Parts: sequence; C-alpha cells; structure tokens
Amino acid sequence: MTSATLPETSPVRLRSPRDVLAAVPYLLGYRPAECVVVAGVAPDGRLPLLARAALDDLAHPDDGERVVRTLASRTADVGVDRSVVAVWSARGVEPGTPLRRGVDRLVDALDAVADVDPWLVTPHGYRGLDCDDPTCCPPEGHPLDQLAAGEVSAAFVLSGRAVARTQAEAFRIARAPDASRALAGRAASRWERAGERARAGGAKARWRSEGLAAWDEARRHAATELRVDGSAGVAAGGVRLPPALLGRIGAALADTTVRDAVLLTLVPGAEQAAHRTAGGASADEVGAATADAVARVVDPRVAVLPDEDVVGPARAVLEAVVAHVARRHQAPALTLLALLAWWRGDGGLAAHRVQAALALDPGHRLAVLVRSVLTAGLPPGWVRRAAARARGAAPSDRPSDGPSDELGEARGDRSAVPPTREPGVG
Repeated sequence: MTSATLPETSPVRLRSPRDVLAAVPYLLGYRPAECVVVAGVAPDGRLPLLARAALDDLAHPDDGERVVRTLASRTADVGVDRSVVAVWSARGVEPGTPLRRGVDRLVDALDAVADVDPWLVTPHGYRGLDCDDPTCCPPEGHPLDQLAAGEVSAAFVLSGRAVARTQAEAFRIARAPDASRALAGRAASRWERAGERARAGGAKARWRSEGLAAWDEARRHAATELRVDGSAGVAAGGVRLPPALLGRIGAALADTTVRDAVLLTLVPGAEQAAHRTAGGASADEVGAATADAVARVVDPRVAVLPDEDVVGPARAVLEAVVAHVARRHQAPALTLLALLAWWRGDGGLAAHRVQAALALDPGHRLAVLVRSVLTAGLPPGWVRRAAARARGAAPSDRPSDGPSDELGEARGDRSAVPPTREPGVG
C-alpha cells in the first residue's frame, strides 16, 4: 500500500466525487489499474490524503485486513469529513467475490470515521459502486471522456501535470546516451582513485569537501535551468549537466559522510552543517547539527515543509546521476530520492525508489531504514503536525507505532529491523 500527502495537491478545489476521480491520475502521475484509491477530502476541497492499494492485496484474507486497518487509521488521522473510495478495475467487482468482500470491509471501516462515497472505474466508464439506478449511473458507466474533458483535468494540464500510462513509466529514470554514460563512468573511476589516495595521504576531508562542492555546482546549474525552462520534463530529471560532473557526484555519494552532507543541504538552515560534516568537524559538533536538521524532517513539533526551490533541483541532479552512472553507484542517489519523495508526502514514489536502491545494494542501511519508515506508514513531521491540528491535539514527537528510532538513525547509519512485506507497493 502506498500513500501521498502533499501540502497542495490540486490547482483547483475538488467539489464532487467526479472531480476527485478526474484528479486522481494527475495526483498519482499515472493511470491507476487494478487498485483501490482512497481520497480523503477536506471541507475546503483539498485532499490531505491519497492512498492506493492493490486489489489482490485487498482481496487477500490476511493482507486485506491489514490494508483496511491502515487506510481507516490514516483517514482518521488526517481528520477529513468525507472520503471517496474508487476501485479501478477491468475485471469488475461482483458481489460475493473475495474482492467485493474486501471492498465492502474497507467501505464499512472508513464509514466509521468519515462519510464514504464508493465508485467503480473501468476501462469503459465510471459509476457509483452501489448505484442501481440506470438514470443516475448507466450499467456501463458514464463515459471516461467526461473526466478527461472537465475543468479539473484542464487545470492540471495547464499547471504542467502529466499522466503516464503506467506506474512504471511514471517512475522510470531513462538511461543517458551511451557516450554520456562512458564519460560519467571514467570520471567516477578517477574520483574513486582520488579518494583512495586521499585516504592514504590523510586528505580525506578535502576529498569529501570537493565532492560536496561538485554537488553544489550541479544544484546551482540545475536550479538555473529549471527557472529558465520550467517544464515538467526538466523537473523530471531532464536537466543538462556535464557527464563528468555527474560521475564525480555518483562516486562521492558512495562515501557515507558525503551522502549525509548532501542530505543536510536539502534541509533549510543546515547548509553550514553540511559543509562542516564534509570538512571533518568534530563528531560531537556534526552530530548535534545533524540531529537538529533531521528533527526538522521527522519531528512534528519543529518540522518544516520541503522547499521546492531546493529539493526540485536536487531531485533533478539525483535523477541525472542515476541516469548516467553505473549500477554499482546508483543506490545512494536512489535512496536520497526515496527520502525526498517521502518528505514530500509521495509514499508511492518513495517505495519505488527505495526498492530500486535495495535491489542494487540489499545492505544499504539508509535504504533499509527508509523502507522501514514506509512500511510502518510513518508520515513526515509536517504531515503529522497538520493531522494533529486537524484533530485539535498537540503534535507528538513520536508515532503511535513504527520504528522506534525513526530517521534519527540516519547519521549513525545503523541498521533497522527488516520490516514485514508491504502489500501493494510498486
């Protein structure tokens, strides 16, 4: 199961279930298939919660109960007054089937915390799941063109949002041309050898600082290009950066200290801590600064929203690194991309990125930690603070469940307990 909780999910207010159905593919970034989507709708038409689960998991006798409990809990946490449950399926949801029983359990559980409006979307049309009035919902459903041609879809298109055909297509990072990858590979090898010489000669701090400087240079370049272009394609990783620079960054990120310093550059107010980390400051100084920065990501009492002017260029650079470097250098960049996606509230993309990182490096400890946070359903701090305010409660610095050390372990890079399987991720 994956979820998204964005600070501003829609360029228009969603006034009806039909508006929500039209918005979901743009919010996910791809056309849903064989899944159930729960959209929590606030009184002002915002969507504080958008969660997706695979239909096979919902119909499963064990996983289905877990999906229902988790979705009901998340809906209650965000304090919405109504929810739209949309089943996207080409196979139908016939009464009496395991799938329909799973859907009914979900609707009943959500109905206990918010008004529920269930819908079915097939390749041919959309209709109320329980509507048997042909004057209201034709048996084959209303034409899907009504959703695509409406005000909501037009607003998303004008705002630069696009819809991929599949989740895999939406999340894919295209490989760079062979010539560019070759240049990046040679640069990465040179930078690795320089690191070995620096370690032997006692100049490791200088090598790390130069690696962070390469990251800063790439971010500035990407930020300039994004401002000039402003297109969705560039934001998705199409920035034009020197392959040699990307290779150097890819090799530098393999060093845990450089990776941590790069992470700190993404947190408002932690820029100096990032350079002290790379420059070899004392462990106590670095530890205190890092703990403060991490708290602004995970602790709802002091949490901040990600600054898109900062994380947008960073995301573009990291995607460009993945596109250019060899597979053995991709896991750190993919893990940072997963962490960024989680911080922004996009659990689906975060799960996809961290799975890709662990496929390349099963022992990558930050990736294992991020996966455990996702499996526990732990939202970033700003989401938990907003949910607490919606409930009229004071924000807590600890979740009711989930990993006991949260992302506070990131600096120490200690291994988290391997989580159980998460239904529907991918």
